[in-house]
Amino acid sequence: MNDSRGLRKDVSYINKLNKTEVLSLIRISGEVSRAEIVKKTKLSAPTVTRIVDSLMDSNLVRMVGDGDSTGGRPPKLIKFDGSNNFVIGIDLGSTSIRAVISDLDGKFLTEIETPTDLKGGFEKISLQVVGLINKLIERSKLLEDEILGVGLAVAGLINIKTGVIEYSPMFKWKKVNLRDELKKYLKIAIFYDNVSRVTALGELLYGVGKKHKNFICVNVGFGIGAGIIINGEPFVGNRGFTGEFGHIIVDHNSPHRDADGIRGCIEALSSGYGIAEIAKGKIDAGKESSITSSVQGNLEKITAEIVINAAKEKDKLALQIVDEAMTYLGIGVDSLIKLFNPELIVFSGGIAKSGELFFSKLEKHISENKLREIDYIVKIVPSSFDEDATLIGAFSLVITKTLQFDS
Repeated sequence: MNDSRGLRKDVSYINKLNKTEVLSLIRISGEVSRAEIVKKTKLSAPTVTRIVDSLMDSNLVRMVGDGDSTGGRPPKLIKFDGSNNFVIGIDLGSTSIRAVISDLDGKFLTEIETPTDLKGGFEKISLQVVGLINKLIERSKLLEDEILGVGLAVAGLINIKTGVIEYSPMFKWKKVNLRDELKKYLKIAIFYDNVSRVTALGELLYGVGKKHKNFICVNVGFGIGAGIIINGEPFVGNRGFTGEFGHIIVDHNSPHRDADGIRGCIEALSSGYGIAEIAKGKIDAGKESSITSSVQGNLEKITAEIVINAAKEKDKLALQIVDEAMTYLGIGVDSLIKLFNPELIVFSGGIAKSGELFFSKLEKHISENKLREIDYIVKIVPSSFDEDATLIGAFSLVITKTLQFDS
C-alpha cells in the first residue's frame, strides 16, 4: 500500500517536472512547435501533446499560426500567453504598502498605495493587506478565482521551510505566520519572501535576468539587504536566511548600531535610517550644516533624503556623511564581488535613487578595493524598474510558483 502511494507520488512529481520544463521552454523560445519541444526536451511526442493541451486549457499558451515547413504540413507554433491570468504583488513596507494586479506578462492593471499602520501591529497590518487585495479585485472587476495568487515582499528573516517570519526588526515581528493570518480572510494562494530576494527574482524574470544569470541585487533603502542569483536560480541557503548583507560588520569600533543592535554593520552606517541617525548625532554635537535650517532646527525630522539633497548642494557635513556611507557600502559590495564573482550588481531602494552622487562614490570605493592582478570589472547598475522594483518582484514570486505548478 505504501509502495503504491509512493509510486503515485513519484509519477505526479515527474509529470510536474515535465510540465514545468515544457512551459519554461515555450516561454523562453517565444514561438515553438511541438516537434521542437520533443527534440529539445527529449520527451515523447504523446507526452508533449498532453502537456501542451493542458497548458492551453489553462490559458497559459496559445496557437499563433504556422511555422516553416520542411516538407509536408507546416507545424503549428505555440506561444506563452500571460494576458489571461492574473496575480497580485504587494510591497509590504514599513512606511507604506503598495499593491498591484498584473497579468503574467508584467502589465499593471490596477495599483493602490496606503500608509502602513505600523503602530497597529501584526494583525492590523494583515487586515490592511486583506483590504488592499479586496479593493484591487473590486476595481479590476475580476473574480477572486481569476487571481492565481498573491505575492508579498516582506522585510525580515523568513523561514522558507515553514513560512514563519522569524524576525522582522522593521515591523518588530517575531515568529509570525503571515500566510496563516491572511488565509483567515482569503481563499487565494499566498506566497511571500524576503524583500531583497523577491526584488532579485523580478530582475531575473523581467529585467537583467534576460541577459545575465549570475548577479546580485542590493537594496539600499531604509534598510539594506541582498538577493543573490546563481545560475539563474535564487540562492536561499538552508532555511532562507541568506542575503542579510546589511548586518555584516565593517567597523567594530563604530558607535552606531542597526535596528537589530549590531554595532558597526553596513546597515547602521549606510542605510537610510543609518545616514539620518549619523547626521542627527553630528549636528547635535555641534557640527554646522544647512541640514539644520532644512528641518527648522528639529533634528528628529532629519531623513536620509534631506542629507543627500544637502550633499548635492555641496554641504560639507552632508558630503562627509554620504562619502563615509558609500565607503562602508563599497567595502561590503567588494566582499560580495570577491565571494560570488557576479556578472553585475543591481541596486534598488531609495538611497540608490540618489543617482550620480550614489553611483560615482560607490564605484570609486569598490575600485579602490578590487583585486589588482585580475582584469575583471563588475558592472554596477540601477534596477530595471526604478521604484517598481519590489512590486515587480512580488508578483514574480507568484508567477514563478505558477510556472512551477506549486500550489
